[in-house]
Amino acid sequence: MGTEGPGGADWEDIYLGDGSDIEPFDHQLLEEALALPPGRVLDLGCGAGGNLIGLARRGWTATGVDSSSRAIQSARIGAGRAQVTARLHRADMLTWKPEGLYDLVISSYSLPPRGPARDALLSIARRTLAPGGMLIVGEWDAEGAVGGDPDHFATLAELTAAFVDLVIVRAESVDADPRIPGREDVRNTAWRAVKVVARRP
Repeated sequence: MGTEGPGGADWEDIYLGDGSDIEPFDHQLLEEALALPPGRVLDLGCGAGGNLIGLARRGWTATGVDSSSRAIQSARIGAGRAQVTARLHRADMLTWKPEGLYDLVISSYSLPPRGPARDALLSIARRTLAPGGMLIVGEWDAEGAVGGDPDHFATLAELTAAFVDLVIVRAESVDADPRIPGREDVRNTAWRAVKVVARRP
């Protein structure tokens, strides 16, 4: 999987790598995770680490993977500032080898475009989930998107279909903030996003 980001942009062009582009913790996406006892968390497409660092602060043993070297560099800076430990890997998420199973797996607006790569990543997310573990996926809503390539977005139907072997806890379309740190070319109004929370029995 390459480094293609939103709208076909390259993730290396989105992240600065100096720690100034760390996203705030996404309480809306990770609401259900906050009610869980800390365990092992894997963030697939961790970006500059805002969610991972927030979970590490709450006691989670944190692992993040991202294809962007700049994103990982910022995540390392952020973890150091927060005085938390996070295992951060600059790697292709489709070939990286997970270190066992995880109690929580998250993917926050980082799915590849619709096709074999997306299918493979969603399969990896399912397979790395421990029994009783929770999976949370957020992506821009293809049915509520204005412009752009629809293959870069997702629908609730396709995500829930990908998790047929899991118990769907929540599947909804929500308003979300599209702003990306360091980018001034995205609009500041809410976009629709899809959120799916599932649990392995």
